[in-house]
Amino acid sequence: MAESPYIVEVTKENFESVILHGSMETPVLVDFWADWCQPCKTLMPILAKLADEYQGAFILAKIDTEAEQEIAAQLGIRSLPTVKLISQGAVVDEFAGALPESEVRAFLDKHLPAAPVAEDEPASPLDVAKQLQASGDTDQAMAVLRAAQAEDPANGDIAIALGQLCVATGQYDDARQCLSILTEEDAKKTEAGKLRGMLTLSDADDSSTDAASLMAALQQDGSNSEAAYKLGIKQALQGDTDTAVTTLLELMQRDREFGDDGARKTLLSIFEMLGDDPAVGTYRRKMFTYLH
Repeated sequence: MAESPYIVEVTKENFESVILHGSMETPVLVDFWADWCQPCKTLMPILAKLADEYQGAFILAKIDTEAEQEIAAQLGIRSLPTVKLISQGAVVDEFAGALPESEVRAFLDKHLPAAPVAEDEPASPLDVAKQLQASGDTDQAMAVLRAAQAEDPANGDIAIALGQLCVATGQYDDARQCLSILTEEDAKKTEAGKLRGMLTLSDADDSSTDAASLMAALQQDGSNSEAAYKLGIKQALQGDTDTAVTTLLELMQRDREFGDDGARKTLLSIFEMLGDDPAVGTYRRKMFTYLH
């Protein structure tokens, strides 16, 4: 059984200090047991659980009657298990037998404050914003993160989350501002890398054309490096990273010089945007194969 600050093994050496003197300050629940007693073994974990749950409202004192026969005789223990509640040096209540937890709890609650109820911690602004974004309420998610940043401007995690949402909504200048205020330590975080990758791709995106037009141009002329490059970026920003990587790997193999090695550089930005996604390892191996 795990050690607990609320559970004490009692012998004749510490009986007076734990039970007589100790009960003057905190009620002591004394459990008389023996190793051969099966009901004792049933009751013991219930008492231990409640001792921890009540967080010091009482002390559980365990007395092995085989080892401490003198104490058991002095207190008139005739059956096991026997449990006595002692307060201010006197027995205030007792029961015998292995009661179910509900009855033991009722026994305690007659004499002790109820076990403290843990209050749920309020959700963090980051969690609230994620839930709102997942439900499609991007505006409210943005409002939550902006308010959180105003309250805690040094919080790098909030700045990163706000920056990522700004990229997703096309507010690139605000996203760059979020990135610029990060400390050196925060800037090393995986999520900060994702934000940098997103911004790099967004900056390279050609807003004057769409993916369908670029796809048509590439189908018409498979060697159209500019169309392939722009299409790969759009595919990545749209979340179709598998297709984007394939598009850019083929461009890198076919026309390494385009855009000053633009396909490879864009792939690295995609890897950064994906962060610790397991797919990055696969993509890197593919790129290595194409390069060599």
